[in-house]
Amino acid sequence: MHPPYSFKYFSELEHFIDQLESVGQMAGAKDLHHNFLYVNASYADFHGLDREEIIGKKSGDMPNGISVLSQMMYEQDQIVLQQRKKIIMGSIHPHRSGDPRAYKFRKFPALINGKDPIILFTGEDLTCDTTFWSEILWSIEPTVKIEKLVAASFDHFQRSKELKISLNESELSVLSLLLRGVPVKRIANIFDISTRTVENRVESLKDKFGALNQQNLMDIARKMGYQSVISRAIFKDHMTYNLLIE
Repeated sequence: MHPPYSFKYFSELEHFIDQLESVGQMAGAKDLHHNFLYVNASYADFHGLDREEIIGKKSGDMPNGISVLSQMMYEQDQIVLQQRKKIIMGSIHPHRSGDPRAYKFRKFPALINGKDPIILFTGEDLTCDTTFWSEILWSIEPTVKIEKLVAASFDHFQRSKELKISLNESELSVLSLLLRGVPVKRIANIFDISTRTVENRVESLKDKFGALNQQNLMDIARKMGYQSVISRAIFKDHMTYNLLIE
């Protein structure tokens, strides 16, 4: 059981949530009915909305297609509210630009007015964080379903970036994982294909990028901004899942 944060006044809660913005954190709070009580400007920007358009609404009312996660988010909220446990989860959400991006969200039990239970949440964009991605991707087994895995489609997400080198989905999926520290053999396991097939895709990528070797390929791809692009193929069946409940 996680000891709840406690706020004596609503203004104290608002100040705390706004302060988290200074350290690069999206943040907000929900009530017992799973409605947003308050969010900071970073969280509002994540959805491309004004704060006033979010407060009083539920997660399923938000744009960017996250309504598909409504049931999952409800279950997470219930764990926080009823069991007073902290949850850390990895999530893939489309940014308001349309690009899928990776986030780590945390939910904590909290009290308002010293006694009324609420949910405090924070989030950060870790799309380019190699360590975070490596931890997530090493935990995904092709034949094992992670607890509470939610299936959803990325078919309606459109990448808004104009990439300098045109890649097919297979090439982009391999490049996305290479840039996040996943070795070739593990990539083969994730997609349930042969190591030779992955190696052939790497060779194709080296030709397209004019790279001398695999490390040179990754260096060039990073400089061209490819680490900020997530292949839809990686997560077409993986939207959000719990990394830790304590």
